Amino acid sequence: METAGVAYGGRLCEKYRSFQDAEIGFTERLLILENRWLKVEVQVEFLRNVWSDLPGRFQTHFHSILSVINSKLVAANDLLEQVIEKSGQQTEHALAFLGSRGKVRRIPFALTLKDAIDTTIRELDQWQCNMLDPNWYQLVLVPGLDVQKAASKACTDERDSDQTLDGLRCLLSSKDHIDDSTVDVFLPYDAVDVMASGVEFSKARLGKDKKSKDVVLLDRVQIPLGTDYEQSVTDVFHLVKFFSSIDPELFGFLPCRGALKDEEHCDLVFSFPKNCDDPTSLRALLVQASSTYPLNARLNIAQMLARSVMFLHDCQFVHKSLRPDNILCFATQGECPDKPYMIGLDRFRLIDARSKRLSDDLWYKDLYRHPTRQGIRPEKDYSMQHDIYSLGVCLLEIGLWQSFLLWEDNLESPAPREEYLSKEDLAIKNPRRRAFQVKKRLIKLAEERLPGSMGQIYTSTVVSCLTCLDAGNNRFGDQEDFEDDSGILIGVRYVEKVGPAIWFHIHANFYRS
Repeated sequence: METAGVAYGGRLCEKYRSFQDAEIGFTERLLILENRWLKVEVQVEFLRNVWSDLPGRFQTHFHSILSVINSKLVAANDLLEQVIEKSGQQTEHALAFLGSRGKVRRIPFALTLKDAIDTTIRELDQWQCNMLDPNWYQLVLVPGLDVQKAASKACTDERDSDQTLDGLRCLLSSKDHIDDSTVDVFLPYDAVDVMASGVEFSKARLGKDKKSKDVVLLDRVQIPLGTDYEQSVTDVFHLVKFFSSIDPELFGFLPCRGALKDEEHCDLVFSFPKNCDDPTSLRALLVQASSTYPLNARLNIAQMLARSVMFLHDCQFVHKSLRPDNILCFATQGECPDKPYMIGLDRFRLIDARSKRLSDDLWYKDLYRHPTRQGIRPEKDYSMQHDIYSLGVCLLEIGLWQSFLLWEDNLESPAPREEYLSKEDLAIKNPRRRAFQVKKRLIKLAEERLPGSMGQIYTSTVVSCLTCLDAGNNRFGDQEDFEDDSGILIGVRYVEKVGPAIWFHIHANFYRS
């Protein structure tokens, strides 16, 4: 494991620390930088302890990620040296320079130094949030990995990520049965009072927890007739455990309090994110299509959705109903809603469970399904790539910032937005031909409409998602490319292909100063 360049992080903190007494507002910035760096050091040490147990593909992948932070740290050290050089001082004399020169001479140097440390913090945050953290939880799928032992060798108390990793591993290892802890999962059916109001353009309902008096969100999971009831309840149990074991902001799933169960369905009970206003569905945002909605907020939604899909797959679930109706966006302190959380797992299943090939024949839902998964009896078993296709349709709408569906007066079901969807295409009688024609039109829309507003990288990512099951797709390839030696569908391939474009290039292009 090559981590020589990571040593630059510690040296960088030491250099910046020499300025903390210069009365230029450095203390808070330095604490932020050291906090970020502490987490990186812990995770790098953890990787070093488990490196020999990682499969070759994981080693290659994490090596590439560490190479990125190495280059960023080297660049940050160079930037600091350039700042000091321009002041005409050496590092060891810079503090004396700040203390001895007059206020007018000090201010330009102080501001430049602040900019340098802010750039370092921003670069470290982007790398941590967009590259390391999303990949961190893939380690849960590595068989035989002793998380607790590796964490103890890291010699630190900062182990939140490692504890979450270990908890998810325990959850996945027990996925074939329900134990006594179900008492904490399934709540009394009358524990929540359902409120009359809901979330616009979403099936989510609001309720009030009778005990805590908190407003909660209810998301119904149907148990279809003819299915194994006990297995469906077991799957819901593991879904609740999954939602209650993760960091909501990192994973993009609401914190789950439990489930209300009867013979026909289970209602998942979710808490609101901390310090957030009432939710708005992504569908409502797209229908409103406000021209003042910030571009960086749209990109943040796209980024978080891509990350959430990967996390869900890493924990061996597939969503099966990914569309804007099932994405709730929250706002913090009255800002625009740009924190998306997935709901609507009414058709979810564990990845290694057998696909029942059951669906419906609603065109406005089929729009988000791959052609081989449309109709009442889809022709293909559901796989992770089908979620990626659905993600591609959602990313296309986010890029255009308009809904493909419109609700007109006195209509129970939506109508297609004719600017984007052809009624002639939707009227084709042959279901298979109709499905592939709509897919073709979506790809054409992405190629023609997105580059001017979202850039070529975003466009390429959307097209790659929409063609992820095509034989000639170089980004994704065959189904076997998503399987490890145990036959488990994993997220490495997804992160290698979709991740860099969504989480790194787009983020860097629009936020780097």
